[in-house]
Amino acid sequence: MTNMSEKDKDYWTEEISFLEARLNGNQGDIDSEDRSACEEALKTAYENRSLCKR
Repeated sequence: MTNMSEKDKDYWTEEISFLEARLNGNQGDIDSEDRSACEEALKTAYENRSLCKR
């Protein structure tokens, strides 16, 4: 697993894209529990990306 300090803005942008696709159903059905987890992960990814220096 990659250390948080090693994750750059590109990583978080890719993570955001993945999570948004998941929430939009582009990767199959998503149940309410998965949806909640993805929504929370998406918020975290946006926050982490905003903290990146590059």
